[in-house]
Amino acid sequence: MDLGSNTLRLLVAEVHKGNWRALGRGISTPRLGRGLAKGRPLDKKSKQMAFKAAQEFSAQARSLGASYICLGATQACRAATDGADFVEELARELKLDKATILSGGQEARLSRLGVMSRLEGEAEQAWLADVGGGSTELINLDNGSHPPCSIKTGAVALTETWNSQDPPTSDEMARLDEMAEQALAPHLAPLRQKGVQRLIATAGTAANAASLMLKLKQYRPEKVNNLNISLRDLDGLSGMLADIPLEKRRVLPGMERERADIIIAGMAILRGLLKGLGLTELTAMDAGLLEGILLDGLGFASKGD
Repeated sequence: MDLGSNTLRLLVAEVHKGNWRALGRGISTPRLGRGLAKGRPLDKKSKQMAFKAAQEFSAQARSLGASYICLGATQACRAATDGADFVEELARELKLDKATILSGGQEARLSRLGVMSRLEGEAEQAWLADVGGGSTELINLDNGSHPPCSIKTGAVALTETWNSQDPPTSDEMARLDEMAEQALAPHLAPLRQKGVQRLIATAGTAANAASLMLKLKQYRPEKVNNLNISLRDLDGLSGMLADIPLEKRRVLPGMERERADIIIAGMAILRGLLKGLGLTELTAMDAGLLEGILLDGLGFASKGD
């Protein structure tokens, strides 16, 4: 299980000789990062929703025969004053085999591990962008020699700061782009000098953008993995989404209903990343942190940890 600032996701897999195939998946949107500020606890309602979803997911995993269940929590639990207590409560009450708040570096390593397990094509001079709800991680895919970079802006955090009308005005859209680019610029300038040749984007915003591009009536990870999306495509999608109110956005083909209110801000981050790196397209990936948690968990499980 991957417990982020916006979603809780489940992947149940059957393992054979180091390879795996998915038996079941799940997603819930408790939005743990809702209204979260430095020195504050997690939102009470969001915690209740996350606990209930984790309870249902762990039961689902066991019903499918899972013998080892692990959970990795990210930015919201890192930032909240009661994040560690909440993860400990999940581990204790749900009898999880492993439950951890991942550091930014650990999150980067596991995201890289998950993406590389499904990525096609060259990883030379490629960087991975993991746009989450509360933060954006940038990870070198080439050889992992460059330290990862964690930027304190994500789809939920940027949406709450932006605070636009529904639907947003053209001036508000311009302000959103400026906010995203300002948050990203100090971190992208050094990378651009290194000569980044390819941007891989994982997590909910990128996957939902790909799903919208394909107009998927039913989400299919294999269709999303390795789909190339141009900056022009992202501009067109953002403009289309900004032209319609939230309730109509929720029912678009390919739209994840509970992401409809934050997708415009998330896509502003993707567009800002491309512009800041001087690139014209990205490769979307469904695979990422969740698969990395799974693969890392296999190592612990095989050792009997």
